[in-house]
Formats: sequence, structure tokens, C-alpha cells
Amino acid sequence: MKSAALSLFLVLVLPAWHACAQESSDTPWFTAPYSGEKVKEYEVTLPVSRYEEETFLIPRDCKKLNSRLLEGAGHWGNRVQRRLWIKADDDCRYLNYLKRNPKKADKDFVSSYDFLNARITDLPLRPGCDLYMLLRDPDACPAPPPGMPDFSMFMMHQGHHPDPQESRDECRFENGVFRGHIHYTPEGLRCYRDRRAPGYRILSVDFADVNADGYLDAVLRMTLIGSRSRPELLVLPLTRFSGEEPFTIPKGAGYPRMGPTDEGWLY
Repeated sequence: MKSAALSLFLVLVLPAWHACAQESSDTPWFTAPYSGEKVKEYEVTLPVSRYEEETFLIPRDCKKLNSRLLEGAGHWGNRVQRRLWIKADDDCRYLNYLKRNPKKADKDFVSSYDFLNARITDLPLRPGCDLYMLLRDPDACPAPPPGMPDFSMFMMHQGHHPDPQESRDECRFENGVFRGHIHYTPEGLRCYRDRRAPGYRILSVDFADVNADGYLDAVLRMTLIGSRSRPELLVLPLTRFSGEEPFTIPKGAGYPRMGPTDEGWLY
């Protein structure tokens, strides 16, 4: 029963996972409710009162959906329908985040990078905290922003000594998935693969200039995986200013806020 409920949650709430290719298009892919089909738009019928329902075409009707949420319609319906309200709102807000800057970036150091097989050392282990601070005094690091991944949670305690027979690999995603433990060695970060360990799955990679600085940014949608993981959508915006440096969080990029808001809408 729990497995079936989890599968339904993933289909309803998470975006389409397409770990075969990175997308660079005007509209991201979404997951159609119930079918799980990868689509550019989908219809969803939701209760707006005790006796009324309304059909929304996402993303065309995102502005209308936001208005209904501001009116309090999101609390109507059963648990599945309320999850659908959340899913549709998340999809709309994510698209608005990608589209909020109408200007095209004229500098691109991100789209040629293979994020689905990204090296962990190329990504922020914890936004706002570098590796050396994590090693010296992890408690001094700021808490990761809500809704962003935190790779430092996979770092082994420095007093832990792994079995020397264990395979130590370069820390990286493989086809959009990372599961294992990160350990710091004199040679740098090394990873111990463990299929039972928690990890991250990259669900999609999109590109936009989210902070209007003229540099193209990559936006990764991810979810935590593992037997005790609670499925939730995580978003990691990334940028860099040359092809040789690691990625950082774009300054002033903000974050795709969740929940109804009276901010401007493109749809």
C-alpha cells in the first residue's frame, strides 16, 4: 500500500524525468497527472468549491489557477486533488521562474556541461558554504535554503575510516543519479557507492538567465531518493563565468516561491 501511494505521489507531483538528454527549449517538460506522460502542457480538473470544479490547461491557465488559489480553492477536494493543486502550482511557479527575465543571455558557459553525469566537486556542496568550511566547522555553515539540495549530508564524518577494500570512485552523478557516501581524502573527494544509501535524482535540466546578468544559468530539478526519503521537489539554479570554474548559485536569482502570490505572471 505504501509503495502504491508513493508511486502515485511521484506521478502527481514530480516533473517528468528524462535523464537521457538535457533540454534547452522555451517550455520545460511536465508530467501529465495520472498517466505520467511527458508533455509540454496538460489539463487538470480541480474542485474550486464544495460542488464546483474547473478545468485548467497548464501552463496557459497558470494566472487563473493562481487566482483560484488566492481565493482559497486549494483546500477543496480529497488528498489526491489537493496534491494536484500543489503540483499544478509548482509547475506554474517553476515556469514563471524560468521566464521572468525576457532578455536572452549573451554568454553561455553552462549548456555544454553534462549535468546528468556531473562531478560533485563542480556543484555547491552546500549553498553558501565551501568545502573547507564544511571540513573545519560544519556547524558554522548556514543552513541550506529550503527547497535546495544539500550534498554535505552525504559526507562521512572525518573520524570514520571506510573499509580499504571498498571501491572509491570520483564523486559524480551517473545518468542523473547519485547514491552513496562522500569522503574527503588527500586526493580530494571520493565516493563510496551504496545502493541502499540516500541520494539525489536529477529530474530535468533547463536553461534561462534567471538573474538577468547576461550569463545563461542552468536550473536542475531534483528529488531526494532512498528508502526513508520523503519525495519533494528540489530546485538548484547554477551559473559560472568561464568554462573552467565550478558552478555557483547565481547572485540575486531568488528561488521559485511556492504557494499563491500576487506577483506578476507571464501566463
